[in-house]
Amino acid sequence: MTQITNKNKNLVGTTGEYLVCAELGKLGILALLTPKNNPLFDIVAVSPDASKTVTIQVKTMSEGNKQGWRLGTDISEKKYNKTLFTVLVNLNNTEVDYYIYEYDVLAEKISNIYNDYINTPKKDGTKRKEVNFRWFDFTNFTSDDYNRKNNWKILGF
Repeated sequence: MTQITNKNKNLVGTTGEYLVCAELGKLGILALLTPKNNPLFDIVAVSPDASKTVTIQVKTMSEGNKQGWRLGTDISEKKYNKTLFTVLVNLNNTEVDYYIYEYDVLAEKISNIYNDYINTPKKDGTKRKEVNFRWFDFTNFTSDDYNRKNNWKILGF
């Protein structure tokens, strides 16, 4: 079987979105992909009786990626929307893992990681330069992050 690698980022991202939709479908939740290039979310998920709706942003890390999830700078800005979530998808060698976050919880984590990075001088003592991306990887994980693995109950359905 051919690996999905970082070489085709569109395929990696689309694969993650469809996989999240499939997982939600297995839970009896209707999941609809939004049109491409929606800036804030990729999926609208609705309970069967239409009493609950959430929106989900999906970020996918390809198989073989050793750097973690590479994210845009806007991911570290809180949105103050209780129905907005992010699912980090890890396409690994044996299975697919999903880490489910309230958007603002993940935004704060990523903001703190970046601030720690930018405020820590380089080895030669000089100040670090701003970079135009953010990241999140397993070196940053806490027990809270591991408890989010495949924990779809966080969505509130």
